[in-house]
Amino acid sequence: MFRALRRLLVKKFGGVKRFLFFVTCVAIILYCLHSIFAGGSRQIWDVQGNTLNMSVDNGCGVECPPDHFSFYVRTGEKNTVKPTICFQGKIVLSPDVNAKSSGRGLNIALIDGKQFQVKEVKQFDTYVHDNDLIRYLKKGIPDDWIVIIATFDEAASGLRTDARKWLKLYGSSLIDGMAFRDSFVMVGQRGLLEGHAIEYINKRDKSEDYAAVLEKAGCFAMPLGPLGSLQVALPEMLQGKAIALGEALPHCGRSSQCPKGTVSVGTFTGFENAKPPYICVNGRIIMSENLNKGGRGFNVVTLSSQSLQPVTLMHADTYTSDSTDLELYLEALVNGDIVIAVVADDGAKKLSNSARDLLNTFGSGFIQNLRFRDVWYFVGQKGMEGFTTMEEISYAGYDGGWPKQLKGAFCVPRKLSGRKIIPDPEFFRFDERREFCKKFDGYPEFCDPAYVDDKLKTVGVADKVLQGHAIFDTPLIIVPGLNHNALVRTLETTLMQPGIKQNNVIIMWDEKFPEHAELAKLFGFKNASLPSSTKYMEQMGHALKESVNIFPSADHFIVVEEELLLAPDFLSFLAQCFSTLNSDPTLLAVSSWNFNGFEKTSGNRGIVYRVEEFPGMGFLVKKKAMAALTDSFPQCCTNSRAWHGWKFEGEGHFEILMPDVSRVFRQPFHGIGQEEVFMTDLFLRPRTTSLEQPSPLQDLSSLMEREYEMYLNNLIAGCTVFPTANLGQCISGVEPPPDLSTEKHCLAIYFEQASSLDFVRLGEISRCFGLLSARNLRPKNLHNGMLRFWYQERHIFLVGSFTPYYKNKPAESDAVRLP
Repeated sequence: MFRALRRLLVKKFGGVKRFLFFVTCVAIILYCLHSIFAGGSRQIWDVQGNTLNMSVDNGCGVECPPDHFSFYVRTGEKNTVKPTICFQGKIVLSPDVNAKSSGRGLNIALIDGKQFQVKEVKQFDTYVHDNDLIRYLKKGIPDDWIVIIATFDEAASGLRTDARKWLKLYGSSLIDGMAFRDSFVMVGQRGLLEGHAIEYINKRDKSEDYAAVLEKAGCFAMPLGPLGSLQVALPEMLQGKAIALGEALPHCGRSSQCPKGTVSVGTFTGFENAKPPYICVNGRIIMSENLNKGGRGFNVVTLSSQSLQPVTLMHADTYTSDSTDLELYLEALVNGDIVIAVVADDGAKKLSNSARDLLNTFGSGFIQNLRFRDVWYFVGQKGMEGFTTMEEISYAGYDGGWPKQLKGAFCVPRKLSGRKIIPDPEFFRFDERREFCKKFDGYPEFCDPAYVDDKLKTVGVADKVLQGHAIFDTPLIIVPGLNHNALVRTLETTLMQPGIKQNNVIIMWDEKFPEHAELAKLFGFKNASLPSSTKYMEQMGHALKESVNIFPSADHFIVVEEELLLAPDFLSFLAQCFSTLNSDPTLLAVSSWNFNGFEKTSGNRGIVYRVEEFPGMGFLVKKKAMAALTDSFPQCCTNSRAWHGWKFEGEGHFEILMPDVSRVFRQPFHGIGQEEVFMTDLFLRPRTTSLEQPSPLQDLSSLMEREYEMYLNNLIAGCTVFPTANLGQCISGVEPPPDLSTEKHCLAIYFEQASSLDFVRLGEISRCFGLLSARNLRPKNLHNGMLRFWYQERHIFLVGSFTPYYKNKPAESDAVRLP
C-alpha cells in the first residue's frame, strides 16, 4: 500500500518532496485567509495623507469584507476641534454630530455586541477625575459589547491606576503609556484579553503643547480576539451557602439574649495589627481576617429585614483600591436591608466622597469624619430616616498612631429608628472644601481626608512697624500654570503671609480651567477669567493687562508666577524695600528671587542688590513700569520666560532690587533642547530660600542710585584683593573653588576686559565659584558690569577693567588677564 501511495504521489506531484511542498503552501494560504477573514481579524490603516469620502450621507467611506465591521476614529485636535467616531457607515460623533456629547477626556461610543448597533455616546472628563469612567466600565457595559474611544484635549491627568486597569480588561495594552496631552484611540471589547484591542497612541513631543492627531480606519470581525471572564475584577460578594460560619460568640458579646424580633450583632474594629476585626451575627462570627475574606478596609454584612439573617457579605480594601466596588454594592441593596460595617486598619485613603454620601443615606453621621487609620463601626438601614444610634468612630493619633479599639454589641430590630439631628462632630467640618474635592479629583494633598477639614485662615502682623503698611493694600496677582497642585501650594503660602488681605489677592486663570476659580474662592481670594492661551507667557500678558483694568487706582502691583512657594517673609521683604523703590526713579521693581541664589553663593538674608535685569518670578512693580511692561509684552516677553530677562522698551536705564537670599522657591523646571543645560543649572541645583520669620534688611538707604555708587566704592576699596594665581586651576576646571574660610574681610577679584561688553573672563570666574554663567549668555546680576555675591560668609566682588570700580584696584595687585 505504501508503494501504491508513493506511485500516486509521483504521478500527481512528481515526488514526495513536491507533495510536501504543495501541502505547506496550501497550509500557509489557508492560514493567511483565516487571518484576514476569520473571527478576531482586522485590517487597519492610517487615514492621514489619504482621503476618505466621509460625510453624514456617505458614512465613514470604509468598505469591508462580509462579516466584518467598518470604523473610522479621529482624536480631537488640540483643544479646538472635537473628535470623530464612525461605525458601520454612520457618523455617531463629530464636531457636527452629537457635539454636545463630546468633550475633554475620553469620548466613548458603545456598540451592542449582538445587534451591532451604537447604543450611546458618553464623555468622561478624565483630566479632572475617573470615578464615573470606572463605574461605567465596571457596571455600565454588558459583556462582549464594543467600545470605540477617542481622546480630546487632555485625558491623562485624572486617569488613575484603577481606571487604566479596567481599560486593560477591554483589551488595551498601551493605556499605561498615555501621559499628559497624548492622543489615544482604541477599539476594544468587554472581556477582551490585554493586548488584543485595536489601539494607537501618539506621544506629545516636549516641544509641542499637544500630541499630533491620530486618525485610523479599518475593518474588524467579532470577537476582536480571545475573551476572558471579568469576575476576578468585579467585587466578590458572598451569599447563601458560600457564607462560612466562624466560632461562636454567645449573644455576640452581650450579657443576655436579645428580645424576640431582634438579632444580636457584635462589632470589633481590631486592636492595632495584633487582633483582627470581626462582625458577629446571632451568636456566630461571620466575618474576620481569615473568615469570608474580611480584613483591612471595609467589612460589610447585609441582613434581611424579614429574617434578620445574613444575605450577602463583601469586603472592600479602600486603602489600596478605589471605593467604586463599595458604592456599587450599596446601591444594589433594596430599601429595608440592614447594613453592618466595620472599618479596620485604614479604610479612608481611597474612600470617595460619593461613598461617604451614600453611607449617610444609610444613617451614618460619622463617616464624613473618617480619616487615615481611623476605625469605625456602623449598623444602619437603607431608607431609614435620621441617623443611627449604633455607630462609633475612633481617631488615630495626629502622628499616625493607632486609634483606640472599638467594640459594640446590640440587639438589632427589623426597622431601625434614627435620631433626627446629626451628632455634633468633634472638629470643624469644611464643607466647601469637601465639595470642591468631591467635584475635582487630582488633589492628593489638598483633598487628603486627613486635612480636608483644616481651616484656611490668615495670620496677623506681629511686627508693629509693618502694621498698616501700604504693601498690604497692594494688589497681589497670581498667574497659575497647568500644575493645579502647585497652585494650591502657592495659595497656601500666600495665605500664610502675615498681614495678607484676601480681597487684594486675585487669581488670573485661563478660561479652560474653571476649577482654579473655585480654588481661589476656598482661600477667600478674588479671581478673573482670561482668554484661552496655548503658552504660559501669553496668559501672563493677558493677566498683566487685565490687572491694570481691575485695579485702576493701584500704584503698585505684586505679581507671582506659576509654581512658586512664597517664603514666610515674602511680603515683609517687599514692604521693607517699598520706600526705596518709590524714592528712586531709576528703580522699576523689587524681585524676590536671585538668579545666583544657590546654597554656596548666597546666604545673607539682610543683603539687597541693585541689578540691571528683571528676573521676574515674584516681584513688586511700579504702576508706570507695569504699564510699560504691558504695552511691550507681546514684543519683549511672549516668547521668553522671565529668567531670560525681560526688556522694558522706552524706559532707558533701569534697575531692579534683588535679595541675596530668595524669598520665593520655584519648583524644579526641566528645559528641552538647547534650554536643557541652562534650566538644569538654574533650577536643579540646591538653592537657598528664606524659611525664617521676617528680619530687618541692611543698608536700605544705600540702595538709592547715587548712594549705591558711594557705598560700593567704599566696600570694594576696603576689600582684600584675592590673588589671581589661586584662581588659575579653578578657572580651567581642574580644581574646586578656593576655600576662603580663613579670610576675615570681603574679597575683590579684578579681571581684564577687551571692552565693556567682554565678559569672557567674568564667565570663567563665575563658573569657578558656581554662579550661573551659561557659556553663550551674559552673566546674571550685573551692576555697571560688576558682579557681587555672598560666599563663605563674606562679600565677593568681581570687578572688570571697564567698570567704574576698577579704580579701586591697588597698583601692586594683579588682575586675571585676558586669555
